[in-house]
Amino acid sequence: MYVSATGLRPFHTKPINRMNTSRFSLVTIAVSLLLGSLTGCKKADDPTKGLSAKIQSIIPQADIDKLRQRGMIINEGSQPPNIEGIFASSPHTLVSPYDTDSYGAGYVFNDLTIRFSKQNTADQTAVVDIKNAGSTGTGVGGFLAGNGNQFTFFAEIDLVDGSATAKQVRIFSGEITSAGIKNFYTTLLMKSKNDPTDRLIPVGAARVIKDGDGLASKQSSFRLNAAAQPKVLTADDATR
Repeated sequence: MYVSATGLRPFHTKPINRMNTSRFSLVTIAVSLLLGSLTGCKKADDPTKGLSAKIQSIIPQADIDKLRQRGMIINEGSQPPNIEGIFASSPHTLVSPYDTDSYGAGYVFNDLTIRFSKQNTADQTAVVDIKNAGSTGTGVGGFLAGNGNQFTFFAEIDLVDGSATAKQVRIFSGEITSAGIKNFYTTLLMKSKNDPTDRLIPVGAARVIKDGDGLASKQSSFRLNAAAQPKVLTADDATR
């Protein structure tokens, strides 16, 4: 074997093709980036995961995490079921009171009647009306999440209770069945209020409530079920 005067390599050894090496490296990087992009798209398109930006404009993720820690069921996803109908939560039972709440877990509020209407699957919106014995929230739009038969509906509700008015975030969750909403849960979070007699819960306070028998039953009309109401009315779920 002949060794050049420099002693670097045999004369018959082919020179290293740095262009081919660079080209191979670039191809490897491009393939890696493409695979990463496809994986990211797959995760982002998962219909069972995530909440829309519109929902998070109503309630931030930090508040959602706190409510989950307190027992609130919040279903995620981009393919919720049709929730249109009228439903009654009875017994309307407190799961998690706020820190200085007058009522403890297990307290039964006046029944809550809910009507969902005007659902739009293109932008996952719907309208909700609510009634307690002494308070109403009418024609309020909100945003849906969910997948399969499970859903969560988020709305800002303008509440009227006697002389008091308020704006609250209301969340409704459950599983749609032929008989009603199975495992019905709701949260009310007070955002602001005009409350001369301090009747409503404090601004910033939240309650987690469920249907005590596990089913918010389907109703034929949007009115309080007189037969289901106790003879002595208890409190509405937004009052102190």
